[in-house]
Amino acid sequence: MHAIKENVVLIADRIFLSYDNVEAEADTLEMIPDEYFFQIFEGLSAISKSVTHYNTLEEFIDNIQQHKDDLVFTIYGGRRSRNRMALVPAICESYGIKFVGADTYARIVCQDKQISKEVIRRFELKTADYLLIDHFTDMALLQTLNYPLVIKPNLEGSSIGIHAHSRVSNYIDAKALSLQLLSEFKQPVIAEEFLSGHEVCVCVSGNINEVKLIEPMEVYAPADNDYFINRLYTAYDKHVSDLLIEHRPIFINESDIEKLKRIFLSFGKMDYMRIDGRVKDGIFYLIELTPDAHLGKTSSFADAFKKNGLEYKDMLLSFTHNALTYYQNPYSNV
Repeated sequence: MHAIKENVVLIADRIFLSYDNVEAEADTLEMIPDEYFFQIFEGLSAISKSVTHYNTLEEFIDNIQQHKDDLVFTIYGGRRSRNRMALVPAICESYGIKFVGADTYARIVCQDKQISKEVIRRFELKTADYLLIDHFTDMALLQTLNYPLVIKPNLEGSSIGIHAHSRVSNYIDAKALSLQLLSEFKQPVIAEEFLSGHEVCVCVSGNINEVKLIEPMEVYAPADNDYFINRLYTAYDKHVSDLLIEHRPIFINESDIEKLKRIFLSFGKMDYMRIDGRVKDGIFYLIELTPDAHLGKTSSFADAFKKNGLEYKDMLLSFTHNALTYYQNPYSNV
């Protein structure tokens, strides 16, 4: 696969911090520490003639007329806005600029856990029973599910708002945590039945016509192979803990793989997506759709491409080619 001829514009809201200084309770977990920024910047520089970085959306808009023929690559995270993951593609679509990754519609649907679960059900994949709590008067609904439950904000990513205590075993704790999250995040709370099993990221890459790579990768701790079987993959685990976490291939039955491919293709402009879930007895139970997946050198995506004999820059090149394929015939998925 050849390098692209387009110049790349990288939108990344760097917070100029090491991962060592990130707190699990912070609302900046989707913003970009320097380690991650430089991995992406250097990887893109290896596949394109030039890379221009903007740290804020205002900087990008102020200079946007210079980039009408360029390709935008966003890892912009933002904070405290339910629309934050859709802002860059919305700006690009408004100005007619090509970009890599999910479009505005797909990002909004996937950011909303409740809506994305309804999408999932169309494809007959297994998922946990759940309900949405959007007001303090809804607490009695928590008695209709089977415990333990996972209680989390409905519109967050990067495990923001998900901690060890997010897994609750009784109604009293579920109600208390739901009230706390409603007050703290000012958004609905989703309560879903906890799924025991292997923590899995299914990494999918492709264009509007075909899935080019689909690789289920288990998230595991080499020090304890069963670490995640009955635990949540929390913000602490992802961003703070010293526990070594790695990825390895895991089997998912072919029927579920085909359903996952169909989900990916149904969105049209996607280019790449991580699908998070649990695997038990070879059966995949879907939890979330993640079009804004982490793409660092130790990510599940990087390991999925490595398993297929491809380097880190090959992963980024694949995503850019997927996007450029879309712009050759942008409405073929409608």
